[in-house]
Amino acid sequence: MFNKTSLSVSVLLAASGLLVISAPVSASQTTLSSQVFANFSNIQIDDQHQDIEDWQLDVKRFYLNLDHQFNDDWSLTVTTDVQWQRQQDPTDIWFRHAYIKRNFNQGSTLKIGVAELPWIDYIARRVGYRYVDPSLTPKNKLAGPTDLGIHYGHKSAHFSYAVSAITGGGFQKPTVGDRIDLEASAVWHINKQFDFALGAYQGTRALDKDEAEKNHTAERFNAALSYLHQGVRFGVEYVYNDNWNQVNKIPQDASSGWGTWASYAFKPGYSAFARYDTINPNRRLNASLERDYIQLGVDYKATSYLTLALVAKQSNIDSATVERTQNEVGIWSMWNFK
Repeated sequence: MFNKTSLSVSVLLAASGLLVISAPVSASQTTLSSQVFANFSNIQIDDQHQDIEDWQLDVKRFYLNLDHQFNDDWSLTVTTDVQWQRQQDPTDIWFRHAYIKRNFNQGSTLKIGVAELPWIDYIARRVGYRYVDPSLTPKNKLAGPTDLGIHYGHKSAHFSYAVSAITGGGFQKPTVGDRIDLEASAVWHINKQFDFALGAYQGTRALDKDEAEKNHTAERFNAALSYLHQGVRFGVEYVYNDNWNQVNKIPQDASSGWGTWASYAFKPGYSAFARYDTINPNRRLNASLERDYIQLGVDYKATSYLTLALVAKQSNIDSATVERTQNEVGIWSMWNFK
């Protein structure tokens, strides 16, 4: 039986073998770069005081990137990832990317290793402003950005698609379960501005590892309609997850939500942006629970390596037993070093 353990071994053997493959092309080259997402902001939570409140610094992401181009067809990418958020110790060093890539003719690529997953890799570029917050599904822990496996994608003028066969454990704490998970996306490029996209996931998310029983299958469905052209972007995204965290548990659960976003570059180097998300995270186990999120901001590209944004956020939790509002305002920044 071809399970997740054999998938992991296959990935490692294939990646090792690819390193010795050569082809007649231009000279190889290596580039190093880094990217930092940091903010200094004031959090206030209604009717209580917590250590995370008031003005504090967060380092949401600190990436170090190594890209090596063996030739026109083969390349290697490694990205390390660290977080240091308020009132927390720095995280361990994660390998967000660690893959060999093969380019084929007519827009097809194959990646072997820890690489981008189809849905977030697509939708994050349509929403934008990742340094302020991730998009709907990763922000609400309904999807992951990268995972260990085999990843194939194809892009063309009118249609694009991507498929990943993965362990399901994610990149932060790589875990191997008993089965292979599958994620896929398909995008119809209606014209140069509008896209309609669908995504799906099925597997166990490595929650069936060791002696844990598989009681349910984790599934996700995504859909999005978006516009992006000449400094204007807007769109809407929908997500439905079934038993996402219940694979090795008895009760069943589901979650669903949608989000919308818009931004406008009103002058060179400046843009205004807004976003709204709403999620029902426990439709079966806690049907009254709802989470809403509002984001408003203006960003400024100060230099070629620094982008700054003045942002206001509001997060609301509402259920039969809890009502809570969190407000946050501050300066967000994205640093790019090459």
